[in-house]
Formats: sequence, structure tokens, C-alpha cells
Amino acid sequence: MTYPAAPGQVTPEALFVPPLRQPRLDRVASWISNATHPPIVGVFSVLVAALVSTKVAAWTWGAGYLALAVLLPTLYVAWMVRRGEIADMQLPDRHQRLKPYCVAIACMALAALALQWTHAPRLLQQIALINVIQSAALFLATLRWKISAHCASMGALAVLTWTLFGAGSLPFCAAVPAVAWARVWLKRHDLIQVLAGATLGIAVAWIVLR
Repeated sequence: MTYPAAPGQVTPEALFVPPLRQPRLDRVASWISNATHPPIVGVFSVLVAALVSTKVAAWTWGAGYLALAVLLPTLYVAWMVRRGEIADMQLPDRHQRLKPYCVAIACMALAALALQWTHAPRLLQQIALINVIQSAALFLATLRWKISAHCASMGALAVLTWTLFGAGSLPFCAAVPAVAWARVWLKRHDLIQVLAGATLGIAVAWIVLR
């Protein structure tokens, strides 16, 4: 049983994707969707880049990038949820994604410039560029259509790990169709939307990293 939230209060259901039904597959799909939320994937990508970097200061650069490019946009979305302007953190309504995308793109662009000005490790700069291009493309697509940001971010992560670890990235590559299935199963996207998102993420990451 759920109770209405008090004014200004964020309900737990607004933070994550709740199961639409009770069967086990619904719970699995919800878990996959929540675990692969784009900001979480973004954090993991930066952690991977910091781990493989030979520069000790890579962790400092990574933390600064995450604070500006990931944390600030996420806090903005949480603030919009609190105000009741959007339904939940995963932005199910296409029209509700436009303002968060604008904020995210601005923050990511500033963070990418900061990494370049401070001569951060090349891989971190590449990840920052991937995020800017991918977010801009998702924003343009969202003006007319609903495309899967989950699949785009996972597709980019799969390419990143494949570039770094080769066959060791197979679990991340396998996660791409798993995320696509979860988003379709939860009725957040249809098949074409998840395929388009995955293709976008893979293409942008491949071009930048190669």
C-alpha cells in the first residue's frame, strides 16, 4: 500500500523504476534498469578510466569531472522531481527530458573544457567528449522522438571496455541487450527506440576512441 507524498516530499517510487507487475521478470527488469541508469554508467566509465591511467592525479580529475558533469545534472533532476515537474528520475515523459538534457549538456561541456585546459589524461578527455556528443544527439532526437538513453550509455560503455580489455569486456557487451530487454519489458521504450539508443552510443564511442 502506498500513501500520497506530502507537498515537496519525494516518494521512493520517484527515485527508481517500480515494478509494473509482481512476477519475477518484472523485478529483474526493474533492477537492471535502475542499476544501469545513465549517471551510474557515467560514474563507472570514469572509474575505469582512472584505474587504467598511469597518472596518480587521474582520480582527482575524475572526481572533479563527475562532480560537474554527473552530480550537478542529477541534483537538478532530483530538484525537478521534488517540485513535481517530472514523474521520476528516469524521465519517462519525452517532453520532461528537454530541460535536464540542456543542463546536462552545459555541465558536460564545461567539464570537458576543464579537463582539456588542465591536461587531464587523454582517455578521460575522450570520455568527456563522448558524453557531450552523445547527450547532444539524444537531445536532438528527443525533440521529435523518444530514444533510449539507457541503451546509449551502455553501448558506449561496451565500446570503451572493449577498447581497453578486449574479450574481457564481454559481460559489458552482453549487458547492452539485457538493458534493451529491460526497458522494453518495463514499457519505457519500444524495440526501435532501444536499438536506436544502443546504435548511437556504440557509434559515438567508436568514432571518438578510434
